[in-house]
Amino acid sequence: MRQGQSGPGMMDGFGAPAVRGSLRRAPQAPSPRAVTRGERVGEGQEAKAKVDWLNATFDHPSMSIAGLIGFLGSVMGGKPITGELDGGLFGFTERHRLRVYVGGVMVEVGALAMGGEAQRGRWMLQLTGKGCSMVEDWPSLRELLEGFNAKLTRVDLAVDFLNGEHTVDDAVQMVDEDQFTSCGRRPSTSVAGDWLDQVHGRTLYVGKAANGKMLRVYEKGKQLGDLGSDWVRFEVQFGNRDRVIPYDALTDCDKFFAGAYPALEKLLQAAAESIPTTQTETATNLGHLLYHLKRCYGKALHQAQEIASVNDTDLVEEMRVIGIPKRVKPSGVVAGLSWSELQDQIRSYT
Repeated sequence: MRQGQSGPGMMDGFGAPAVRGSLRRAPQAPSPRAVTRGERVGEGQEAKAKVDWLNATFDHPSMSIAGLIGFLGSVMGGKPITGELDGGLFGFTERHRLRVYVGGVMVEVGALAMGGEAQRGRWMLQLTGKGCSMVEDWPSLRELLEGFNAKLTRVDLAVDFLNGEHTVDDAVQMVDEDQFTSCGRRPSTSVAGDWLDQVHGRTLYVGKAANGKMLRVYEKGKQLGDLGSDWVRFEVQFGNRDRVIPYDALTDCDKFFAGAYPALEKLLQAAAESIPTTQTETATNLGHLLYHLKRCYGKALHQAQEIASVNDTDLVEEMRVIGIPKRVKPSGVVAGLSWSELQDQIRSYT
């Protein structure tokens, strides 16, 4: 789903009805005009918003494909990145899938695209949510893009509330109270997900991506499989239709998140100063999978030991498949996870 659109995976893609509060549950380029005039949250505060998606286009650089891929690896903490030629992307005839070697497997983190008569020699860099989570040096990446005089065509900024400090219901109330209204205009809204039973997760959309600015509010923990989770994500998607997305959005995320809609600035005051979201994603996914492994096949493993007298090591090696399950976020593998934390997550489902 996330080719050109981000969001809560299984909760996206529905023909969502409109909702109006009815649901309650090189040379540096000159700085472009800002996409928003949001106020700075506070000097000296640790950033709470983060970049969760990036698309940028630029003229053919003097840097080679291999050189640019190598640079991306350096801003991701020195991780080696490979580029595999595979099809096209958004009208570009040539796409190089960017992959990072993590936990024994190659994880896709974005793409480099070029080619096509209509593109007139321009290139495109795309970093997915996984790729953005691995970037450790945004100022250097920003400097590179400025040197290319790149145009930022999409930037997503996300804020997480792991303990439900702000919820989807709060966002619906904000819509009711016109807290997203700007210049006298109330943005359009729509919903997706499980709004009737409220078990598997809900999403509220404010604004439209086609118009250049949209907010997604969704129950991230439930989307990852933890139906008891309170984790909610507020995510603003900026596009370059009728606006210029400034480079500052990559390094001053709080300012541009807060300035997207009048309702969002106060949210940052409640957001955690530093939250290990990638590690939490892995705990939620892996803990959920291991819980069901035990529930469905725990007795089979026990009988294998009893009948065949196989030891723990041989049994694990026989059953183990090297790789990362699709539902486990590779970015969390990088963050690391202790056995005690994983045990706590497994027990939370019982």
